[in-house]
Amino acid sequence: MFFRVVPCRTKECLLAVIKEWVLPGTTIISDCWASYNCLKDEGFQHLKVNYSLTFVCPVTGAHTNSIEGSWSGIKRFLGNTTHRTEDMFDSYLHEFMWRRKNSHSVENEVFKTFLVDVASVFPSLQQDVPPEHEIIPQDAQPGTSSS
Repeated sequence: MFFRVVPCRTKECLLAVIKEWVLPGTTIISDCWASYNCLKDEGFQHLKVNYSLTFVCPVTGAHTNSIEGSWSGIKRFLGNTTHRTEDMFDSYLHEFMWRRKNSHSVENEVFKTFLVDVASVFPSLQQDVPPEHEIIPQDAQPGTSSS
């Protein structure tokens, strides 16, 4: 599961974001909001939940409990918003997703996991690191092979 900030909630805007980030043929579960009605025509599997009738579709079993729970988690994570700025909201979502993905990490390994992830995104940052300070052994770095 991932989250994206969208500039508006029109059909065109949502569809552009979905097409950029979601593979064709993916099953998307939503409520019955009209902006989502085009998903099937655009090559996605689309399951709808009509909240005025039920929270779980009796035919497909589709529900939005996972996303609702995640959104609740994001709101808890954000906590007191007095020290948060709207222009940083995308970064807060990224941090939330990273923390959720790495919640299994042993407490004293979280920072190392963070550094490994940064190094995998920005491999050029490791170019001049002395071997004794390497985070990832040279033969285990992304894009290299040990042969």
